[in-house]
Amino acid sequence: MKIYGLTGNIGSGKSTVAQMLRELGAFAVDADEVAREVVRPGEPALAEIVACFGREVLSADGTLDRGTLAKIVFASGRDRKRLNGITHPRILERIKEKISARSGEGEPIVFVEASLIDRRSGGINDLIDGLVVVTCPDELRERRVAARDGLSPEEIRRRMDSQMSEAEKASQADFLIKNSSDIENLRTQVRALFEVLCVAES
Repeated sequence: MKIYGLTGNIGSGKSTVAQMLRELGAFAVDADEVAREVVRPGEPALAEIVACFGREVLSADGTLDRGTLAKIVFASGRDRKRLNGITHPRILERIKEKISARSGEGEPIVFVEASLIDRRSGGINDLIDGLVVVTCPDELRERRVAARDGLSPEEIRRRMDSQMSEAEKASQADFLIKNSSDIENLRTQVRALFEVLCVAES
């Protein structure tokens, strides 16, 4: 089994690519979904987050208020690192569990979709055999995020600035997908990538 990271900056379309890969029959783990799992009520990570940032990050029903927490951590690099220190080890462990559960089913290729993959550091990078990076022009990403999340231009820029530059991400890629055209062009690139990787593992 080969494990490929799938990454791209906010608004790049990496989740769309992941869904296309699933439609082609690939197994893809969504790190954002796992991140939501590890902060559910009763999970140790949620208690640590409340201890670190206060009860204002909780909704009335006791679940994590992700919007409030995001405003805190995207305004402070220090707070973002504190949050990552709480959640990232647990996210990685849960991803490993999900992959391990499928290892006996003959999966030749697994994709791990995650915003934060840096080939120079540990974490998910230690798990993957190769990296697929989805790129997209900044102005198009900004429009997509504004339409999807309803954020202000300032909030979008803070989130974009908190991530590794797209050029740096692309320089770490084993495979690039350029999402600057229409959906059919993107689908063609994804299908070609999947075929190449399947042939390599056959």
